[in-house]
Amino acid sequence: MIPVEDEDGHSPYDAERATLAARYGHLALTFTPAPCPPSGPHEASWVGGTASAGTEHELLALVRAAMGDCGGEGHLWATEDISRDPAARDNVLILQRLACADCPAQERVITLHHPQPTPAEARE
Repeated sequence: MIPVEDEDGHSPYDAERATLAARYGHLALTFTPAPCPPSGPHEASWVGGTASAGTEHELLALVRAAMGDCGGEGHLWATEDISRDPAARDNVLILQRLACADCPAQERVITLHHPQPTPAEARE
């Protein structure tokens, strides 16, 4: 049986939720806890998707699957380049590559509204 809380009052899933939220913050990933007492579904939503499950364990598995995330500590996105979006000068494009021995090679481009100069632009 999985404990509901540890000595500090934290769910055993707090760390995994925080890790996923940090990895996919650009998608505004948020988790909604089940009502107290936990009688309803656990839910997550992000830009482009949602997930709902009866337990937090099941929900985290659904979110990892939707994101293509193996859940390992080595599943890290490394920033390769930050450049100004030529189509929208107030945006920057962040190119990242997945550095995970357990997953196929992937890259992603994140678009952020950033009208201020990037560090590289500020040095010029």
